[in-house]
Amino acid sequence: MINGYAEQAGDTIYIRRTPGLLGLADTGKTGPRGLIDVNGVLYAAYTDSVVKVTGTTVAALTGTLTGTDGVTLARNNRVTSGAATPDVVAVRSTGGAYLLSSTAISAYPDADLPATVNSVDFLDGFFVFTVADGRIFASELNSTATEALSFASAEAKPDGLVRGFVHAGTYYACGTETIEPWKNVGAQPFPLVRHTSVIPVGLLTAMAVAGFETGWDREPFFVAHDGTVRALRGFDATKVSTPDVEAFIAESTVSTLEACVYTAKGNAFWTLSSDQGTWELNVTTGQWHERASTGLNRWRGSRSVKSGGRWIVGDKLSGNLLVVSDTLRTELGQPVTWTIVSAPLKDFPARVAIPGLFGDFTQADGALVNVSWSHDGGKTWATSVPRTLDTADRYPVRVNRIGLSTQHGLRARYSSSSEADFSFLGASVPDPQVRAA
Repeated sequence: MINGYAEQAGDTIYIRRTPGLLGLADTGKTGPRGLIDVNGVLYAAYTDSVVKVTGTTVAALTGTLTGTDGVTLARNNRVTSGAATPDVVAVRSTGGAYLLSSTAISAYPDADLPATVNSVDFLDGFFVFTVADGRIFASELNSTATEALSFASAEAKPDGLVRGFVHAGTYYACGTETIEPWKNVGAQPFPLVRHTSVIPVGLLTAMAVAGFETGWDREPFFVAHDGTVRALRGFDATKVSTPDVEAFIAESTVSTLEACVYTAKGNAFWTLSSDQGTWELNVTTGQWHERASTGLNRWRGSRSVKSGGRWIVGDKLSGNLLVVSDTLRTELGQPVTWTIVSAPLKDFPARVAIPGLFGDFTQADGALVNVSWSHDGGKTWATSVPRTLDTADRYPVRVNRIGLSTQHGLRARYSSSSEADFSFLGASVPDPQVRAA
């Protein structure tokens, strides 16, 4: 299933269409690397650059955020003269920390922080950084000042650190083979101590984890060192991936794997993209589906942040920031092709004429669905036939006389690029032996 997901309402399972994307602002940049909301203002990292977006107004920061690698961003709770004046920090996944003001990118201001830090997050007033050699550094409270001795090491295994992130008041230090949970106890000079438990699963690559963002009320999910997708539930890392998803990860270039999250119509989605495509987990149902955008082999959405009550993503096809839209079935005006392919519908006796193929849909004015079928298990497909959904509330979508059955049974394929919204409820065929009698 591509660009569609299953949802159960009562006893009925509906195949819905995935949300569309609406343009928010054109940044004029390319290569989205990371996003953060700071009191309603967006900071978006791109290739060699950062922009600030206020409403729909875009302003490029002076200076350079070198590279194309993934970027983690964090802000603190600094207050000056009673007004919020948070520090905003960006860190490259290949190493290097930067301070973002409202107008400029500059080097991190405290030389006691190693230049090789590879991630940042915020916990209880502290910026917390990781270094590939296994060290974890913390800033002073609501400050960028960092003492040279304000660090500890993740030492459960000599697997270094890929990234750290905060979820539910716990800091997770992710190595290549283990994840160490740490908690803030207010110690000096380093405020965190490690929990007694160590999770025996590592993070495959820095950007292949999401689910700790503000506005996301589910657990984090990540690509583990063994090429599976895991749900991080406290101190447990439960596998949630299927063989198809694991095959996709194995075929992907590791450095291109990136995850993001969003919610729509009461469903929570965790999305994993790479140079080989996009798979998406509907966390609400536990079911996986694929995503693809016109002009790409993957979904065009990249990174995500919730701002102003909306989920916003970067765009792999343009410099736009995009809003995830429950009501649209297009992406920045481009059509999105929804496709579902059935398993064999029925084991027919060989060489029996199949009288027809019925598809049950919700009604949608002006929508067309292309219907195709296969008698050889999906190796070849009949030329697709368009059918309208104008009367789908009264009559099934039907194609008559679709050939002779084989030992492979019959597979059906439905697809549509219509802008109208609809749902699919299932497909069926009349029993040819009953009809013959």
